[in-house]
Amino acid sequence: MFSTDGFRLVLEKLSSPILVLEPLPQKAKSGATRNDFSVVFMNESFRRFFGEDNCFDKLSSYKENEPLSSRLIELVETVMETGIPIEKTFRSKICGHWFKLIIDKIEDALFSVTFINVDDDKKFEERLAEQNRKLKDLSEKLEFNAFHDMMTGLLGRKKFESDFLEWASKASSLGQKFGIMLADLDDMKIINDSRGHSAGDELIVKAAEILKKIETEDMRAYRFGSDEFIIMMNKIESHGTALNMGNLILELFNERGVEFSAGIAVYPDDGTDFEKLLRYTDMAMLDSKKHGKNRVGIFQNVMQDRFMKKLSIQNKLNDAYGKNAFQSDFRQYYQPQYDIATGKLRGFEALLRWHDESLGWISPEQFIPIAEETRLMVPLGEWVMEMALKSLREWIDDYGFDGIMSVNVSPVQLKKPTFIFDLSNFIEQYQIPTKNLEIEITEGVFIDNKEEILGTLSQVRAMGIGISLDDFGTGYSSLSYLQKLPITALKIDKSFISNIGNLGFEADITDTIVSLVSKMGLDTIAEGVENEEQLSVLRKIKCRVVQGFLKGKPMTKEDCENIFRDTQGR
Repeated sequence: MFSTDGFRLVLEKLSSPILVLEPLPQKAKSGATRNDFSVVFMNESFRRFFGEDNCFDKLSSYKENEPLSSRLIELVETVMETGIPIEKTFRSKICGHWFKLIIDKIEDALFSVTFINVDDDKKFEERLAEQNRKLKDLSEKLEFNAFHDMMTGLLGRKKFESDFLEWASKASSLGQKFGIMLADLDDMKIINDSRGHSAGDELIVKAAEILKKIETEDMRAYRFGSDEFIIMMNKIESHGTALNMGNLILELFNERGVEFSAGIAVYPDDGTDFEKLLRYTDMAMLDSKKHGKNRVGIFQNVMQDRFMKKLSIQNKLNDAYGKNAFQSDFRQYYQPQYDIATGKLRGFEALLRWHDESLGWISPEQFIPIAEETRLMVPLGEWVMEMALKSLREWIDDYGFDGIMSVNVSPVQLKKPTFIFDLSNFIEQYQIPTKNLEIEITEGVFIDNKEEILGTLSQVRAMGIGISLDDFGTGYSSLSYLQKLPITALKIDKSFISNIGNLGFEADITDTIVSLVSKMGLDTIAEGVENEEQLSVLRKIKCRVVQGFLKGKPMTKEDCENIFRDTQGR
């Protein structure tokens, strides 16, 4: 890399200099080719090189018998502390030339070490000025890079933090308010998976170009994350003003075919702490996504309450997993399913319940989504499967039970590479006839990696295990899509069943579903049946199986065994 004086060997050994500035070689008066150069270091890489290897001492000497490296780290620390450049002269042991060494601070963790050959050099000051100019240019480029996003050209996260402090100081002294809006582009994963990451990048750049056009002195835009942007809105009057501005921005995006979900927090109404306000915008943004996407929401205190409750549940889930306490903290319940025509017991659905000493009973609607987000649903789901199969084995042995055990399986579990292997091990361990096992899935499993999930379900079906599709009619599937799924049963969501006794729209829809699905050879199971009127309608439209409080609430293993005893006693 460098000239014959041997410094090339030093620089090649460096693992991480930031940048090397090297002017073109020129002849010194002696006729030797000379190379002056500067190297920009991060603190730690420099310290590792000169503090541990000390190979620089083999190439240079500072004074008569004193190695250069023995003083170099000390000099650097002085410059970084004071910000005042230091100049020293040393001699290369390899070429014999004298070099001027200049250490200069660029910014907090960045400094330069400049080496200039000073043998018979009358233009030393000119060359030093040239090196300083290059270092200044470098400093400006580094500052630009630090405050801008290279992909979009927008200001970056570091500049956002800096501007927030500036705006907060002014707003505080002048009694003003400003809004912070966090916007997250919708469905980026779907775009990246279906059209490729280049299409996703194009959308991000397109969003940035829209934001650049609306930037003013009181409206600044920043790229905050991969598909997230921050818009700061200065001198607003209220939350309503900020929301109106956010909706106008959303309209501009929609006109260009771009959709996002956003959340807004206002300084100082919602708080003055940077991290807290940022968290509040994230809560409001997630709430916007939860309520349909492509919308702007305002932070509300109830969101913080929900967040704290969610955090508490998440911590307790982690504690339960950490101390291997699923057995003591969670309880397995079973809800019976009956054949409508014959009244015979079809089987049971295994249901997970959680009772915490301090929080009491925690609804599955609360803890299941959190368990899925944290991937604790994988070990928790495996525990549910094992407990269900253990109970099934005992019922087969003790009561001759020949019905179905239906076990809910989360999308997170299905995505686990060893899901089929683990399921097979449980079946072998408890010697379960696969005809007696059914896994229950929701339509949500098909949102991501549809083909991969279909492949896993096909393997499940090939093992002789039944597959039930839960909550049909509330998600993504259509009747035509059912033909592609390897399912054996379809559960009609209780939202259709609740008003079915009125013989109105819900009854007509349910009748159509049952008729078409039955022709496809699938069982139909009605959930949430609570009265005889609903059961009568279901019997009339030939729905096959009923599940709900009318026939039996979720019950303990012991209560299920009482049903077996009663049946045997008749």
